[in-house]
Amino acid sequence: MKFSIFIVGLFIYSTQLFAQNKAESLAMEINAPHGKLTFVEKNYNFGKIRKGEKITTSFYYKNTGSKPINILQVQTSCGCTISEWSKKTIEVGSTGEISVTFNSAEREDIIGQQNKVLLVISNASNKEEKLVLQGEVEKIGN
Repeated sequence: MKFSIFIVGLFIYSTQLFAQNKAESLAMEINAPHGKLTFVEKNYNFGKIRKGEKITTSFYYKNTGSKPINILQVQTSCGCTISEWSKKTIEVGSTGEISVTFNSAEREDIIGQQNKVLLVISNASNKEEKLVLQGEVEKIGN
């Protein structure tokens, strides 16, 4: 019986110790310095273009945090939109750009109002940032 009480007590003590260590670890992670990806603009309206035209623009950013960061991936919502960016580490205070090309000739159904979303994934404190490319594609002829 005493052994059972000892085991239960040991279990409770170790659980509390684990929870305390986990909480301290989480607090240290939250308070740890991080890089931060800050965009000049997150939306770009290309206005009206004719079906078949391509537009290219850039979204400019700066690391406004206190640690270097990397952009790991840029996901696009459509195969008609491609992105390019430097795979180099973005040092504190450094700037860069993500170049985006929208090709309205890529698919037949690209007519009318367009809203293309890019999801920028990084190891910054703001791990995901959404960028939006929007405008209208007009049909050629009638």
